[in-house]
Amino acid sequence: MELIENWAQIKSAFGSGVKSSLHCAIASIGPDGWPHVTPIGFIFLRDDYTAFYFEEYPKKLPQNIAHDPRICLLSVNSSKLFWLGSLFSGKFQSSPGIRLYGIAGERRRAVEAEKLAYLARVKPFRRLTGYDLLWKNLEHVRDVRLERFEPVVYPRMTEHLWQ
Repeated sequence: MELIENWAQIKSAFGSGVKSSLHCAIASIGPDGWPHVTPIGFIFLRDDYTAFYFEEYPKKLPQNIAHDPRICLLSVNSSKLFWLGSLFSGKFQSSPGIRLYGIAGERRRAVEAEKLAYLARVKPFRRLTGYDLLWKNLEHVRDVRLERFEPVVYPRMTEHLWQ
């Protein structure tokens, strides 16, 4: 399946997963050959078929990317209502999840538009103690050049979703 011709559906599936789960999983491979999965809360897809994410706290992910920049992003819609409705009807109305494969770029300082994107996502929490501890000073991002995708599929329940 082509990334570009499916971009609107990919963005929708990815966004639903991040919204319901509050994060995305990023898989990388370390120098020892073992996979490692990192939860990332602030990842955004752009209209030019790339992504960026904020990278302040992960330790192994940057080390693994230095070894091998290939990564896989996994976003799954974990909404109980979404799943319950799908189980009742016997099919998913939209994709339950998406895997995006890409190449991670160099860590860099976030530009203002990128900071505004994450600040909009955390705005409801700005008065909470945890906001200052976790999100007040996010400064660094990493770009991802997306190469391909795979939808999360379930027999007979997702056959109608992807061409």
